Amino acid sequence: MVNPNPSFDKELPFTDKENQKDLIKKNSLLTNILQAITGPWTRRNIIEWVVIIGSILLIKGCICDQYLIPTGSMEPTLHGGNLFTGDRVLVNKTIYGLRIPFTTIRLFTWNKPQRWDIVVFKCVDTKSEHSTLIKRVVGLPGEKIRIRNGRIFVNGELIPFSPTMPANLYYLNDEDLLYQHKTNPDPRAKKIIEEMRKKYPYRYGCIDEDTFTVIPDRYYFLLGDNSLNSVDSRIYGWVPENHITGRAFAIWWPPNRWKDFTGFSSTLWGKTLLYAFPITIIFILAVYIFMNRKHSNT
Repeated sequence: MVNPNPSFDKELPFTDKENQKDLIKKNSLLTNILQAITGPWTRRNIIEWVVIIGSILLIKGCICDQYLIPTGSMEPTLHGGNLFTGDRVLVNKTIYGLRIPFTTIRLFTWNKPQRWDIVVFKCVDTKSEHSTLIKRVVGLPGEKIRIRNGRIFVNGELIPFSPTMPANLYYLNDEDLLYQHKTNPDPRAKKIIEEMRKKYPYRYGCIDEDTFTVIPDRYYFLLGDNSLNSVDSRIYGWVPENHITGRAFAIWWPPNRWKDFTGFSSTLWGKTLLYAFPITIIFILAVYIFMNRKHSNT
């Protein structure tokens, strides 16, 4: 009888056997390297690593996190850029209350955002390029907010800027853009202004109607320090309190830009979060890896 699958009776070519051996060696080497770091892949070991990673995520989601400034909307206070050039800020996520990690659900509230706080929040604009943004708190719940001549008026009264804010800070409204369009003779500048007003209309805090000036309860009015290049509450409106995930309290990277906005890093709780807590976690991880390696060798 003729064998219908003659190829099955043939041995694999020499080159195929060599390739299989090389693949097995590479997989074995990779496995050995990973197990040298994590320890043996036992059920107990996997559970312990899940606990460690879960604890890190819990800290990142609820207690303290870092955030890369992606744009120049907060210049000159915060420098935007890419992975290597942008400022990185530390964010205290416990300052306003306790949240379920990586959600906008707040379980407990013990503090409220204050005017001029720099906060990180989940953007309310679904079309935004960045889902998480950083701006400055300018208007509080229940206030009637209005931008005039670059300054902030609350319930008809001028509110002075904080001494820690940029000296030349000027918040733009639609009246400023119209004035620039009228007085600037450059047709290219006029076209840019027209496109800005069409794509990013300044309404909230800029139009004398209660809909655009009276901040609802549990909502906030947030603006960028670089007003001309900031897409903020003037455009997308009031930000819900539960969207605010924490307050930025320091620039930690790059080193030459280190700055503490609030004095938090000098407090006992701040030193615990910044120094004692990370050092303890690193120490526990190092001991855990060392003990696993020692156990696997025996």
